[in-house]
Formats: sequence, C-alpha cells, structure tokens
Amino acid sequence: MKQFARKWLLPILAVTLMIIYYITNIQLSPATSIELTQNYHSKIILIPLDTRPPCQKMVVDAGKMAGIEVITPPSEIMDYYTKKGDSKAIQKWLLENISQVDGAIISIDQLLHGGLLASREAQTTDAERVELIKFLHELRQKAADKPIYAFNILPRITPTPTLESDSKKIIKISRLLDEISIFQNVDDIKLVEDLKEDIKEEDLNTYLDLFKKNTAMNKDLIQLTQDNTLTKFIIGQDDGEDFGVPNMEKRSLQNYLHAVNIPSEKVMITKGADEVALSLLANFVQQKTNYQPKIYVAYNDEKAAGTVMPFMAGSVGSTVKEKLNLSNAIEVNSPDKAGLILYVFIGNDDNLSTQYKSAVEIKKYLAQGKKIALVDLSKHFSASETVFPELLKENVPINNLVAYAGWNTASNSIGTALANAIIYKASRPEFNTTNDILALEYNRLTLLYNRILEDYYYLKEIIDVLNITLRTNGYENVNDLDMEHNYIWMNDLLQQDMNKRTWALWHSKSAQQPIAVQTPDGIYKLTIRYLQAETFFPWPRTFEIYLQSHLNLYRLP
Repeated sequence: MKQFARKWLLPILAVTLMIIYYITNIQLSPATSIELTQNYHSKIILIPLDTRPPCQKMVVDAGKMAGIEVITPPSEIMDYYTKKGDSKAIQKWLLENISQVDGAIISIDQLLHGGLLASREAQTTDAERVELIKFLHELRQKAADKPIYAFNILPRITPTPTLESDSKKIIKISRLLDEISIFQNVDDIKLVEDLKEDIKEEDLNTYLDLFKKNTAMNKDLIQLTQDNTLTKFIIGQDDGEDFGVPNMEKRSLQNYLHAVNIPSEKVMITKGADEVALSLLANFVQQKTNYQPKIYVAYNDEKAAGTVMPFMAGSVGSTVKEKLNLSNAIEVNSPDKAGLILYVFIGNDDNLSTQYKSAVEIKKYLAQGKKIALVDLSKHFSASETVFPELLKENVPINNLVAYAGWNTASNSIGTALANAIIYKASRPEFNTTNDILALEYNRLTLLYNRILEDYYYLKEIIDVLNITLRTNGYENVNDLDMEHNYIWMNDLLQQDMNKRTWALWHSKSAQQPIAVQTPDGIYKLTIRYLQAETFFPWPRTFEIYLQSHLNLYRLP
C-alpha cells in the first residue's frame, strides 16, 4: 500500500499544483467559441523538395491563409528518408492534374532525382536530364498560360556518404579548389595534389561530376524560363560555406545569368533550400493580388547584419537582401514608411544585453499597430541566446506577431518568416466576409504557434534532451532511429515534453493577451482558450519533427 501511495504521490501533487495555479493565476472572462469554415478560392500543385514538413506541410499550411488549396502527389510515389521518390510516376501525376489547378510549384530535384537526398548521389544520366526538359515543354502545353514556378538546389559541399574516400579530405580539396580559382596560391595547388594521393580518383571525379551535371541542368532551366516554359526559376544554395566547389558553380551560373541578360524577377540564385517552395507560394499570392510589400529591416545590434551564421555562404544582411529581392519587396528606411517590419535577432555570447532592448522595441512596435515578422536566431543554437524568452518575460503580446521563425539556418528562417508575413499581408484585403477574415487570423496564429513550438521549444530545448536520452540508453546514431526498438518510445517522450511546454506557453501572459480583428460585423476581440501540439518524428531521426498546433479561438464580449 505504501509503495502504491509513493508511486502516485508525485503525479497527484503535480495535478494539484496545476489546478491551484490555474485557479489563482488564470481568470477566464466569459467568451463565445468561434466556429469557422476553411474556404478555398484557388488551387495549386506542389511537387516538394522532399516529404519533410518544412518542404511540404509548411507550404500546405501557409496556403490556407490565402485560401489556396495546395495539393501534393500521393504519398506512395513520394520519397521517404533514404527511399527516393518515383520520378516518372510523379511526372505522370503532375501532367494528369495540371489542368485542374491554377498553377504549380515544382522541385526539379524531386522530378529528376526523387528528392533532395537522392539528388546528392549523382546517379541520374544526361539522357534523363534531356527527358525532363521534354517533359517540362509538354507540361507547359498542358498548363496553357498557368504559372509554373520551379526551383533547383545546388549540391552542398559535403560528399555523398556512398563514396569510399575520406569525406573530410574531399571537402578540403573542394575548399582549396575554390580558393585557388580566386587567389592562385602555389602552396594551395601543391596541397591539393598531395591530398589527391590519399583518395580515389574515381571518388573525386564522381564528386566533381555532380556539380557539372547540376550546372548543365540549371542552364537548361534558365533557357526554359527565357522562353516562358517556366514562369519563374529559383536556384537555391544548400548548406553553404565561405569557400568550396558549390561557390564556384554559383559564380559560374551568376556569370551565365549576366551573359543571357535575364531579369531577377524571372531567375535568381538565393541561399537556402527547404524554404524556397514557401517563398514561391508567396510569389504566387503576390502575383494574384498585385501586392508589393514595403519592408523596414530592424536588427538587434549593429553587428547582426554582418554576422555569418553556421551553414551559410554569406552574411545575414546579404541573405536578407536576397529574400527581399525574391519577394519583390521595397526596402524602406523607416518603420513609419513600412507595411511590414522584418525584425532580425541574431543572438550570441557577446550580445545577450540586446535581448531586453529588442523585446521592449518589439513591444513598442506592436503597441503602435506595426506588423512584425520576427526572425529569432542563435549563433550556437541555444535558447539562452534567443529573444523569445525575453518576450515572455516582458509580456510582449506574441499573438500580434505576423510571423515567427528561428529554425536551422539563417536563410531558412528569414525566408520562412518573410514568406508567411507576405502571404498574410497580401491576402488580408482580398477577404470580405467575417468567416474568411477570422479564418485568416486562425491560420496565421496556427502557423505562428507551429513555428514557436518547433523552432524555439523543440530545436533550442527539447532536441538535446532527447539525443542525450538516446545516447544514455545506448543508441549512438540519433539520425537513424531503430523503428522497432526506440521510435515509439522517443515519440512518446517527445509528446510528453512538448505537452509541458505548450501548456506553459498557453498560460503565459504573452499568449493570453487578446487580439482585435476588424470584420464586416464589427471588431472581434479574440482570445486563445485552448492550445495543444500534436508531434511525432516524420523520418526516423530527431533532426526535425512533425508538429501541428491545435487552438480554439473565442470571442470576448
């Protein structure tokens, strides 16, 4: 009996404390539940880079804000982790469905290779590349004048793991080849020759051939955009560095674009990969609504714009400029001239004092009715270096943020926050019913909490705990979970941990503050009365999660 009592003492005490906290701290005003209908006004096809949530789910969710139904190919023909997608089946599906939609956003990596991971293997042939070009011409005929946006990703510097040679030495050669092309240092030339003796010539040729094939493919796609087979084409740079063969390919393509004199509105190169489809969805919405944003960019300190973040081939400021260009945005020099403020917080060990200043500044902008898309990044992927905890501490009304992002790389986050904010801003004037306006706000809040819960709570707090738990229990490879022995267990731990943080976030004063929404039926004062996060690992690794926020909107009297 004593053992039974001890077993249940802590859970009972925890529930009791939660009830006491709820009663003493949360006094809910009378309110009416909001029942909404999701209406779609157009439909678009997405052929995603791969089936990870950032590349597929995030685009589908963002489409709801604009009343756009984003449809994707059946899961049985798509990629799954190391299993590549059925490119021919996807092409067939796309051709059969293009006439039923208003446009398409297509990943060339998926159509040609079967996904991003498969694209790194360099196994496709020149004949397959030629066949894809023929397919795209046929797709244009089927699509008539509908927009077709396409994107292709430059290979990253890291070689495929299937090569037998030392990958670190191949990466070293890659960096040196780029430096030699710029500086012509004889010592570097000698070092490359020495390194070549330690690796297989066949492996190095396979590595370099991947970039040659990608360059040829990109040039073909640029030509297709020139003749309007493609409406717009974006080349993304995945996981960049200061030097490397990927940068040599990038410069080669930049020179080619200059030579053929094609405008950046049609073709451009940008840092990033996973967020490119979302940026193109924003372009689709802008084209429909004729929306060109005026944006003021704010940084947390004077060094932020010049900071080079991990996995980036350039500064934060250069990445912001690229994403503004991709969005056809006008950058203004004052928040009073802007329809949107892009607030970029770059945290590190040396600027922790900017957290309070930034939180107060964001709070002031929101009080003035400014629309803010917040990018919240840490140099060391640490929660202590971000601004979000300070927002909660200062009771900043986070529900008034238009967008939030702080995941993975600077390009991922800047592109995501900007695209979501533009979709929201472009769509708002298009809706004239109370239902559609409130549905827009509901979808915005859902996206907002999706990103906060994943980008801050999971990636800055939970993931390290889960990885340590795995390793403590003897599972060293956290990027290849054993589906039979630890996948279900880790999903359960993930959900439990996220439940605690979601509950705490919902009960914060920041999240409890209502928002005011103007509708044809008057001003609706809305509050969130319920917040829950559904989570699991979409692939057998801890690197990313599937996360879906569920919230209930209530109208206050």
